[in-house]
Amino acid sequence: MNRVKKYLSDAVKRGGWRVFVAVALVFGVALLLLPVPGKADAPRESAEPAPAADVAECESRFAAALSKIDGAGRVAVVLTLKSDGYTQFQQDTEFSERTDQSGAQQAESKDTVLVNQGSSTQSPLVIRRGYPEFKGALVVADGASDPNVRLELVSAIASLTGLGADRITVAKMRGGG
Repeated sequence: MNRVKKYLSDAVKRGGWRVFVAVALVFGVALLLLPVPGKADAPRESAEPAPAADVAECESRFAAALSKIDGAGRVAVVLTLKSDGYTQFQQDTEFSERTDQSGAQQAESKDTVLVNQGSSTQSPLVIRRGYPEFKGALVVADGASDPNVRLELVSAIASLTGLGADRITVAKMRGGG
């Protein structure tokens, strides 16, 4: 113990105190980067919006785009969903086989792969997302009485949603021109 004290005091006298400060900083940063126990298991808010929010956003974006069609005027869009999409996570699968007196038994276990997001949070690794499937669309527009405008609105919604013309209804907006 005395040798350590002597070595430290000699190093400080020779200007080696800078090394000690650097080592202390490195250890301090390392401690900050270690995960805090229990925090990873705490429930966390999803960064992804709910499907209803996605549909509302699509409706407003579609309405804004469709209102720019010549003669359409004010436009409102309502979409219905067949499915709200899906998210597929990466999984590790482990197979094990045991043999006992009655014969071989196989077991399979699946664990979702988690990735670190910062120092103390983890989230599942997403490998594939499916987009929502639309069931139908209603477009209400000022210029819906014009057959050319109606055709352009149906065509645009069909292109944006993948719906057939039989699943899209275009109606004239009340009080429109």
